[in-house]
Amino acid sequence: MDKDTLAVIGAGCWGTTLAALEAHNFSRVNIFTREANVCEEILRFHTNESYLDDFTIPCNVVPTTSLEHALDGASIVIVAVPSHAVREVTRRIGSISAERLPTVLATKGLEENTGLVSLEVWRQEAGYTARRDPRDAMVLSGPNLAREISRGLPAVSVLAGQEQGLVWGTVRKLSQPLFSLVGYHDPLGAQASGALKNVYAIGCGLAKGLGWGDNVTAAIIWRGLEETAFFAEAIGGDPAVIMTPAGLGDFVATCISPLSRNHDLGRIIAGAGGVNEEIRGIREGFQTAREASRRGRSLGLELDLLEAIWSVVSGEDQPEAILEAACGASDGTRGQAVARGRAGRAEHPSAHRGYWPEMGVAAG
Repeated sequence: MDKDTLAVIGAGCWGTTLAALEAHNFSRVNIFTREANVCEEILRFHTNESYLDDFTIPCNVVPTTSLEHALDGASIVIVAVPSHAVREVTRRIGSISAERLPTVLATKGLEENTGLVSLEVWRQEAGYTARRDPRDAMVLSGPNLAREISRGLPAVSVLAGQEQGLVWGTVRKLSQPLFSLVGYHDPLGAQASGALKNVYAIGCGLAKGLGWGDNVTAAIIWRGLEETAFFAEAIGGDPAVIMTPAGLGDFVATCISPLSRNHDLGRIIAGAGGVNEEIRGIREGFQTAREASRRGRSLGLELDLLEAIWSVVSGEDQPEAILEAACGASDGTRGQAVARGRAGRAEHPSAHRGYWPEMGVAAG
C-alpha cells in the first residue's frame, strides 16, 4: 500500500483520534484546527489535552491552522467537524480545490435550522443534482467511542458510499487490525442513524440517572431504532441501516456507555453525573434533538419517543413523558404508523441489499 498524505479537518476528540489512528497508514497526516493553541500544543508536545487526556499523538501528524496547507498533497480528506461547521468547510474545500478529493464525512448531527444531515449539506454546497455522482462524499459511522479507540481498543465501523469501487478502495486505505471498516451502500441512512442515536442516548442517560432500570433502557433503544428506520427512509435512505454497525452497533455503544457524552447529558438532566467532559457534548446533542423533532414533523413522521425526549430536554415536559413513550400502552395511532413503516420497507428497492459481499459481509 502506498503511504501518502491524509487530511483531517477538525482537531476535536474524534478528529484527533482519527488522525492518530491513521498515522499508521499514511506517511503524513495533516490535521486542521482553527484553535492556534491546539495547533501549537500538537506541534510542540504531540498532545491535545483539551480533548484527549494522557494521549500521545504520532510525530507524523502535522497540525495547521491553514486549510490550504492541510489539503496540500492529500489523497483523502476526512471531515470531523461539528455539524454546524460542515457547510462552511465544504464551501472552503470547494474554493481551494477545483478537483474533488475523495472525502469522508465523520460528522454525526443535523444542521441547525435545516435539519439536514451532513451529506445533504455537502451535496447542496457541491452542487450535485444526482446522488450517484462519482465525486460524492462517503460517510464514516459506527460505534466509535473515541476514548476507547485512543487507548488502542478494537472497534468496527461502516464506511458508506454509493460508488462501490471508491468505497472499497477507501476501506482498504483506512482499515487496520484494531479499526475494522465494512463497506455499505447507504450513506444517507448511516448519517441518519449516527445523528438520531444521540437523541435516544440522552433518553437512556436520563433513564439511568432516574434509576428506571435496564429494561427501560432496552425499550428506548428498541423504539429509537424503529423511529430511526422511519426517519432514514423518509430522507431517502435504506431503513435496513439500523441492522448495521452504524445503526444497532452505534446505538448500543452510545446509549449505554459511560464514555458517551450524550448519555451523560441525560444523566445531568436527571440530576446525576459530573459536569466536566460531558459539557463539551451538550450543544450537539441538544441541537440534534431539536432539529430531528422539527424535521420529523415536516416529513409527516410520528416519532413519539423522539418528541418526548425533546420535550424533556427543552424543559416543556417531565421525564415521565419518555417513560410513557418508550414503555406505555399504544393508543392505536402508533400501531398504524408501524404498519405503514413495515409496508414501506417491504416495497423499498434497496431493503435487502445489505453489505456488499466482496467487502467481507454477506448480503441479506
